[in-house]
Amino acid sequence: MRRVLFQSRLEGGGLEFEAVKAAVDVLSDRMADGTTSVDIATDVHRRAYQAIGSDDPYRDIKVRADTVAEPYVDMLEAAVERSDDPLRSAIVAAVVGNIMDFGGGSAISDPDEFMGVFDGMVAQGLGCDDTDVLRELLERVPGVVYMFDNCGESQLDKVLIRQLRRMGKRVVGVVRGAPILNDVTEEDALRIGLDREMDRLLTTGKFYVGIDWDDIPAELEKEIRGCGLIIAKGMANYEATSDRRLPVPIVHILRTKCMPVASSLGVPENINVVRVIMPEGA
Repeated sequence: MRRVLFQSRLEGGGLEFEAVKAAVDVLSDRMADGTTSVDIATDVHRRAYQAIGSDDPYRDIKVRADTVAEPYVDMLEAAVERSDDPLRSAIVAAVVGNIMDFGGGSAISDPDEFMGVFDGMVAQGLGCDDTDVLRELLERVPGVVYMFDNCGESQLDKVLIRQLRRMGKRVVGVVRGAPILNDVTEEDALRIGLDREMDRLLTTGKFYVGIDWDDIPAELEKEIRGCGLIIAKGMANYEATSDRRLPVPIVHILRTKCMPVASSLGVPENINVVRVIMPEGA
């Protein structure tokens, strides 16, 4: 609901009440035991977007976030090259960007705030660290399906993607199939040259918070099985996946920006996390 109000004000037009009313109606209709948070959130934002008459209220703030984050890429790349543990350093670079999650309670609310929190985020490091498990998995798989989250954050994801490719891995990127929140779409990815950092770029195929595992494109399913490993950025991808086991290991790289996600992971709120979830029977 906080995001609904935030994005209504981004769009302007004085339709905050209409957007909130539409969102409350969805919550009333959809809230039920067994219904996932991402299913409800997707419908909430679809109706809120309709109420304010916009297909992408975050368009301008996404561009600004990419602009703010871009200068950090070369600096973090240089730090990775100097590091005794390039993979872990690249992960720290990538997870720091997850704070660019505008409209949430524990994230920054404007791209210009990133400079003020950057040093502290890097210094904090990883509060939950399965990097060594990931390292072992990477030795056994030919590639990685890399599921993006927020704009701005995706600039810093380049640092980790480059490290994965230096390790000889095929990298297939996955972005949202339509604009939703400040998440990366194909248009956003192409704008910052993300497609040139990877072997292939695919989308989730639809308007959805995170990914709908019951309705994924055939090509994406094929790449997941072929690569053998998923790296999923951010809380939305975690929420969409936390109640199921996939056919391949999935590595969640995120900041715990809310208590339900932190509790689900068994870690404190507001820490940087690398958590490996193995497939059923592994």
